[in-house]
Amino acid sequence: MEMTSVAITGVSGFLGHRLVSRLEGIADRVVGLDVHDIGPHSANVTFHRVDVASADLKPLLEGIDVVVHLAAIPDPIPDEALMAHVNIEGTRRLLDAASAVGVRKVIRVSSANVYGAWPNNAVPLTEDAPLRPNPGFAPAIQGAEVERLLAEWNEDHPSVSVTTLRVATVVGAGVDHLSARLLAGHPPLRIRGAAPPVQFVHVDDVVTALVAAVSEDLPGVFNVAADSWLSSEDALALMPKRVAFPVPEQFAERALQATWATGFGDVPPSILPYLEHPWVVANDRLKAAGWSPSYTNEEALIAAVPATPDASSTLVRYAAIAGGAVVAGAAIGWLTRGRRH
Repeated sequence: MEMTSVAITGVSGFLGHRLVSRLEGIADRVVGLDVHDIGPHSANVTFHRVDVASADLKPLLEGIDVVVHLAAIPDPIPDEALMAHVNIEGTRRLLDAASAVGVRKVIRVSSANVYGAWPNNAVPLTEDAPLRPNPGFAPAIQGAEVERLLAEWNEDHPSVSVTTLRVATVVGAGVDHLSARLLAGHPPLRIRGAAPPVQFVHVDDVVTALVAAVSEDLPGVFNVAADSWLSSEDALALMPKRVAFPVPEQFAERALQATWATGFGDVPPSILPYLEHPWVVANDRLKAAGWSPSYTNEEALIAAVPATPDASSTLVRYAAIAGGAVVAGAAIGWLTRGRRH
């Protein structure tokens, strides 16, 4: 492959800083864009502290061949408008700048959660499955909207190779995001009566997929995941031997509603379908293009457990807060009724 220049948004994240080191010998120039510094880096890396959702990106992308768009708010936050500003408006501004300077390739990391988690999902889902993000779950809804923007932009710029990588739950050292904490926490959060298959991809395998997309043109959408999947029972057997009590769905929903609404929790109730229904994917298309995962689901999960924050204490804390909210609500109701009489 001829040497090329690559710009990486969100470069300080767990994917970005790994990708930078892997591009040595592949790219002759790397431009990193992020609101956070990437720390020490090699001489061929130029870093700009910028917010891609508000900065003038055109001067920063001059002479760039490939844009790897990693900048995003991947976990839900109460301020969905801010989240949309970063995820959607940031993508729109980046694409406008890319077209202005003549970028020849755009690579975006999306999530398999855009397929939605539904009882009637195929197991596994292929890239041809419709996108059905679950109502209320902003990361999946906004992820699907970003993919729509990319597809429409590509129609207007057919000479540009656009790659979308829909990744399964990413795990590995230094990886901390909501899906990993809930599915690979020790123990994971479990919903009573639900036993969906689970699937992971090691962070190093996502990076090799990104390197492949930088090195060769891979236009289109590709699922990125370990081969096959694990049953809930098999995944649980790989966890440290700690008690993992299944939680009734109604209890979990009420607890999460209370903590999310009051700002005490970082898990919205809209994530519950992703803990109850299947959303595992097939990776055949990317494997046919020459990529292959180095980690099985078992290996990825075992490697992830020591580095993944505990999920059990989170549930206990949410239950306590939710219980307090219920008690407080009852007291307020009693006082209100007393004042009416």
